[in-house]
Amino acid sequence: MTSCPDLREMMRRGARRLTEVGIEGAAREARLLLAHACRVEPVDIILRETESADPALQQCFEGLIARRAAGEPVSRIRGWREFYGRRFILSPDVLDPRPETELLVAEGVRRLPPDGRVLDLGTGSGCILLSLLGERGDASGAGVDISSGAITIAQANALALGVSGRAVFYEASFADAQPGMFDLVLANPPYIPREDVAGLAREVRDHDPALALSPGEDGLAAYRHILAAVNRWLKPGGSLGLEVGLGQAGEVGRLMARAGLQDITALDDLAGIARALFARRPADHPAAAGRAEEILS
Repeated sequence: MTSCPDLREMMRRGARRLTEVGIEGAAREARLLLAHACRVEPVDIILRETESADPALQQCFEGLIARRAAGEPVSRIRGWREFYGRRFILSPDVLDPRPETELLVAEGVRRLPPDGRVLDLGTGSGCILLSLLGERGDASGAGVDISSGAITIAQANALALGVSGRAVFYEASFADAQPGMFDLVLANPPYIPREDVAGLAREVRDHDPALALSPGEDGLAAYRHILAAVNRWLKPGGSLGLEVGLGQAGEVGRLMARAGLQDITALDDLAGIARALFARRPADHPAAAGRAEEILS
């Protein structure tokens, strides 16, 4: 009679399979997937690694490993992603949050005035807005997304994180959104040029929603639409924060200046790449006639 392998042997097999297809961090990812199959936290696997794996668990784990070997990210397989110390539910309708996006949250927390209101454009899972509300119990805000599926996920995350009473969500495009006026406006818009999409890692290209990745053309269309309408949302004296793609900080900064924003500041990620731009709307600066057409041209 063949004995069942223990959890340690299961992890070894899974890691070997992932290594064969070139996945980095294979041992760690195998442990995460085994924990998911066992419905325990990853740290518990280390404590239980000498336990035997029954046939049902083996089949479940092998299925998860096959999905990862085919290019599906661990976060998509598990259905959630850790972001800014909180767990966010994911679905095919929303972008898988990236660590660099935490720059927007950290600086947003610093800039938001007491009892301030924040707007998250292209909210997706709600990770930016809801993280900020989780850090600032005095704050409230709104999220806007063109996808009804994304709105459903953001609402579920707001409820799960206990901040649904301070967050409201609207299904709308950047051009049509009219959720009110805010002290802080944040956005991680689609910014990958159309020609670069094919070269993305398969985990991104095949599993993140296309609308959240690229606006087409040069990748700047979403910034133009946001900045053409920013005075509809941002209070005088308020701050705007935008995540930017590699090499886009200069051009987005010029668009910010053209929109009448001041004190433009770039924030670098851990690799020293400018990943977020913040600017301020002058307190005495009204919306300029014709400025929207100039930015969109």
